[in-house]
Amino acid sequence: MDAPSPAQPPSPHRGGVARFAASAYLQFDTFDALRTGEPTVVEVLGRTHSRLLRWSDPAAAILSGDIVERWQNPDPNTWVLHLRPGVRWHDRPLTGGRELAVADVLAHFARLRSLAQAGTQPALQRGWDYRSIASVTAPDRETIVVSTSTPEPFLLNAIAGRVAFVQAPEAVEAIGGMDGERDPLFVAGTGPFMLRAVRPDGTIVFDAHRTAHRPPLLDGMEISQPLDVVDRFIGGTLDEVLTRDRRGAALVRDAVGSDVVELSRFEDSPIMSSLFVGAPPWNSPHLRKALSGGLNRLELARRLFGGRAVGSGPVAPVFASFALSESELARYPGYQRDLDADRKDAREFWQAGGGPGLGPVTIDFPNTFDPLYSASSVVCGMLNESLGVTQFRPAVESYRSISAMVASYRYGNGTPALWFGWGPPLVDPDPARLLIDTYRSGWPDTESTGFRSAKIDQLLDELSAEFDTGRRRVIIGDLQRELLANGGGGVIDWLVQRSELFRPLYLGRPAVPTPFAAQHLDDQTFLNPAEASFERRVPSR
Repeated sequence: MDAPSPAQPPSPHRGGVARFAASAYLQFDTFDALRTGEPTVVEVLGRTHSRLLRWSDPAAAILSGDIVERWQNPDPNTWVLHLRPGVRWHDRPLTGGRELAVADVLAHFARLRSLAQAGTQPALQRGWDYRSIASVTAPDRETIVVSTSTPEPFLLNAIAGRVAFVQAPEAVEAIGGMDGERDPLFVAGTGPFMLRAVRPDGTIVFDAHRTAHRPPLLDGMEISQPLDVVDRFIGGTLDEVLTRDRRGAALVRDAVGSDVVELSRFEDSPIMSSLFVGAPPWNSPHLRKALSGGLNRLELARRLFGGRAVGSGPVAPVFASFALSESELARYPGYQRDLDADRKDAREFWQAGGGPGLGPVTIDFPNTFDPLYSASSVVCGMLNESLGVTQFRPAVESYRSISAMVASYRYGNGTPALWFGWGPPLVDPDPARLLIDTYRSGWPDTESTGFRSAKIDQLLDELSAEFDTGRRRVIIGDLQRELLANGGGGVIDWLVQRSELFRPLYLGRPAVPTPFAAQHLDDQTFLNPAEASFERRVPSR
């Protein structure tokens, strides 16, 4: 991770309206937190609502209290949550600024469980995270006891999840009518900001919730569509810019110079491939190692993204405290610092696995990924060059077609083919559940790759029952080494892209090296008009 510039952070200051652009185009289906399937709804609810817990430091996977002040885990099947006193709902017609009650949290859990059991929620909701809950009770006005049918180390991760916002029962009932789903008056939460309006151009306008348990430093905030962001930042009408194009980053550096802090931020979707490894040809670890070695991560990052990407192991570098170091990854095919050595090993693996006898090997690229990055020529060219063959041929398909082929085992099972592109977004700062879902024998995601390994299952069983985060890190390290030593387990991780985040010196905001949604940290954001760089800022309208 590149270090930020050595500029001193601004001093905290109260007041002002900060202006940011959303990281993706805003489109809202509903403001019902437990029914939305649209990730950008978090741009609203992440500021207006609270979770029971929150990821206060996503890079280190550290959880802190939000509505819950503290918690206990007296036995593997019980979590005791102590509610924070003085949490208040917004002063809106539906809630009137009343204090959050234990009944509100019980209603939240009841709805979570009901929707999870019905199995009708969008995938964004991860309803399966709540199916182990056996009962939720309140022995007093400040305590919630959650009992699970099996040991559940990841319950806290679930209730701190991206869309795990606690909503007032009366707001849920009001939002139930389609005519009111996106009415700001119905968006009544306990978060640091209140939704004032959504302008015709899509800009979301917030006011401070001064009686919140996490009162903000700002008077308000505006979140706009991610259009013309570089020009707007340079022109002083945007207080931060994320540049996904190197040309945009260069423009900002040239125009603003030393008046900004530059941070490097990972994107949320890794570059990956998947294979069906339950049958030839990809059941051969030699062939999988050859593929990995043929696309040396350092060279691939250089050719595909101009170096604006980082090599990924089975745990992406996004998970900073869980991923293997670059020096340890360098022991495995595809990660060596010596490109020629990687290629030599890859050719030997390809020969040993009978790769030349496979004939043409097709690589499908999503049409949203290619020709955007010329990925087909880069990837197929690198593999042919590294392995000393002319076997690899590109095809461009829709993600829908690729998903259908994954489900029908077309990337393997006698067919020499694979796909290459963006994988699903990473949503949890702790990778344990993702690893379990991806590699445990017999699970739905694993069925699509045909992967089975007694050793991996043993490690995953340990991981599934481990409550201690430090111990989970050790197990996850062992799991990664076992996967890499065997050429992966039906998933080959390639890269994670990086973008540049620019902030003027007058803006104080938590650093965001990871892509995980940090909207719930906006109570710590502030503007400092005493900083000289504030003079270039165009006043809010």
